[in-house]
Amino acid sequence: MLRDYRKGAGATARAKKQEMRGIALRNRRSIDREELAALSSLVAANVASLEEYKRAKLVVSYCAKDDEVQTRPLIEKALREGKRVAVVVTDVPSKTLSFSEIESFEDDLAPGAFGILEPKPDRLRPVTLAQADIILVPLLGWDDKGQRLGYGAGYFDRALAGARRIAKVGLAMESQRLPRVPTSRHDVPLDIIVTEKRVVRPPK
Repeated sequence: MLRDYRKGAGATARAKKQEMRGIALRNRRSIDREELAALSSLVAANVASLEEYKRAKLVVSYCAKDDEVQTRPLIEKALREGKRVAVVVTDVPSKTLSFSEIESFEDDLAPGAFGILEPKPDRLRPVTLAQADIILVPLLGWDDKGQRLGYGAGYFDRALAGARRIAKVGLAMESQRLPRVPTSRHDVPLDIIVTEKRVVRPPK
């Protein structure tokens, strides 16, 4: 668990978050690829056990960076099960996200913004979050209230701000749990956090 950052009450939430991000990134990058793959497999199994996932017709997911909980197995599983799957498309100038349906992880994706896999320009099939049932969200840290420590640019918070019906599921490792994530009015809490050990459903 990362150390408690509740002390220093005079600091702003933004400053606290920035300090936490640096620690969280270093901690996450210290996990070797073999261990990350094993942890990601356990997270994926717990996601697959969710009723929200089982009922979902359209699943939206991020495509993972090398040091994030890996999503390719989950995406390919959902496609094999006949679910529709969409992934994130990042527009850097506007700092916004859109979403595009894929039919094949291998054939439809190529490195895009920040080197993250995105649909190739000729494979774009736009969908909206209003059409989806569940979205899998990356994070740097999380707490028991469902608050998420992101990367600081606000991409996901802006995308999720109006998405009330969709189940917002953070994929995480237990080692990323924090005593408390400082919040601001723009932050959108998660409905569920799934780790390698459990499913956390924060109180509403």
